[in-house]
Amino acid sequence: MKTLIVGAGIIGTIYGWAFAEAGHEVVHLVRPGRAAKYQNGFKIDMYDVRKGHKRDFIGHYPIRVTETVTPADGYELVIVPTKHYHLLETLEKLVPQTGNADYWLLTQNWDGPEAIDALLPPTRYVFGDAKAGGKFEGETLIGTIASVDIGQVGGRHDACLDKVIALCQSAQVEFTLQENILHYLWVQYAITGGLWPALVKAGSFEAVFASREIGEQGVRAVRECLEVLTKRGVDLKKYPETKMYQNTAPIGLWITGLVLKAMFRFNKLVQRSSLHGLSDAEEIRAFFYDLLNTGRRLGVAMPALAAFEPDIQNFGGKK
Repeated sequence: MKTLIVGAGIIGTIYGWAFAEAGHEVVHLVRPGRAAKYQNGFKIDMYDVRKGHKRDFIGHYPIRVTETVTPADGYELVIVPTKHYHLLETLEKLVPQTGNADYWLLTQNWDGPEAIDALLPPTRYVFGDAKAGGKFEGETLIGTIASVDIGQVGGRHDACLDKVIALCQSAQVEFTLQENILHYLWVQYAITGGLWPALVKAGSFEAVFASREIGEQGVRAVRECLEVLTKRGVDLKKYPETKMYQNTAPIGLWITGLVLKAMFRFNKLVQRSSLHGLSDAEEIRAFFYDLLNTGRRLGVAMPALAAFEPDIQNFGGKK
């Protein structure tokens, strides 16, 4: 499948490498004047959880890049692994240049699909949540790849979804088809957005788990963010990953802390997926204020999350 990937960031490079290895024609669209930067490609240091693949893989991705795109290029699928707050401006520029290509939006969502639908018909795009991550060290991508959650808004199943499924199957990327992809993405948004401020305040994952006070405040913040979702009509019972945040009694907080500590200490997939955790202050602030402001508008008390605001305001990001 002839596939265009927007940018050569962590997620785009990981999936681009996987799909190129599976035999697909993959090209990354990079900013004008940046193509020469990628002429040597990337060294790949990958913890690969896919079935049938070497778990600890060291190799090379001879990435193909372009600085321009036109409808005549004939791309069948465009993958957009961008920050959610940059999505609309990306689509505004790209959709007219890609003809009839379908889109796979590997990004988060908080504001719903209406603005997206004005630029791209819902029959032509799929949302996705990547179970992958890592960081760049020079020309080496240290990462992990496992699976992906996908779905169309409103439970649709159009040809664009079949394209994404076929692409995943060819590369042995396991996928979960979400019945309500927006609600699923909002759940991930709430969990991430609730825990991120605790990480900012502590400065590292190790410091979060060393401070019971900060860790428990982070869990309470997630609980508040999940209450926002309830107000938005999300049935949390359908998302088992939310269960451990529901009990904010002392014993519940203690158990949740132990579970999270074990995940980050012993699960290599979680460790590598979180390597970029404090790298983007703009993204962290976007999550924080989306959740806090929506909660306030809906009348949800959010003292634990709000208490992190000075830390969020003073945070400048770490490379």
